[in-house]
Amino acid sequence: MLTTRLTHAFGIEHPVVLAPMDLVSGARLATAVTTAGGLGLIGGGYGDGEWLKREFAAAAGTRVGCGFITWSLARRPELLDIALEHRPAAVMLSFGDPAPFAGRIRAATVPLLCQVHTLDQARQALDAGADVVVAQGGEAGGHGVGTRSTFTLIPDVADLIAARSPDTLLLGAGGVADGRGLAGALALGADGVLVGTRFWATEEAVVSARAHARAVAADGDETIRTSVYDIVRSYDWPVE
Repeated sequence: MLTTRLTHAFGIEHPVVLAPMDLVSGARLATAVTTAGGLGLIGGGYGDGEWLKREFAAAAGTRVGCGFITWSLARRPELLDIALEHRPAAVMLSFGDPAPFAGRIRAATVPLLCQVHTLDQARQALDAGADVVVAQGGEAGGHGVGTRSTFTLIPDVADLIAARSPDTLLLGAGGVADGRGLAGALALGADGVLVGTRFWATEEAVVSARAHARAVAADGDETIRTSVYDIVRSYDWPVE
């Protein structure tokens, strides 16, 4: 068992947190990660109140948290109330200013995780009182802001936290898919890792079998970054 500040703070066995991937990280995946000794986060994403209620109910008391896309949550702030009513293990905010929601989360005594992609965003997260900062590099799947790599972003954010808020925890994210990635993140100054794509490829994830088969058969050289999925689903992402 690997002990870090993260495992101690959250009472988990392994310093691994499930990325709250929109809809993909449902109750089945979140509870599997928690049961295995990590921390599972349900993917509240763009916001579907009924889906969120169903997934928390399906978690059946397992200790899980929830994550939201911040700019989308601002359009449906009642979703945060739904999450907080279920006493989540944590709430994670990504892509947007966390300040408008941080007070409500902290007042509920729920740990706040803030995903960042730049040092300016890390400062913003610390100003909002984040308990955990997630430094996500450009290797991550999904959206990102800026071109920083995980390998350079983690130590920069670690230095910032050490200088400004040493009690704040740090997770590394982006390209972490196995123990080697975890070890690298810890060596760079993180207290643990946030993992998305590797868990996306598990049978517990809400992903079609065909998509799984295509992705698992591919290798890193076949990576393509595209906004076509946002266009098809009519998700109007702000300019990054």
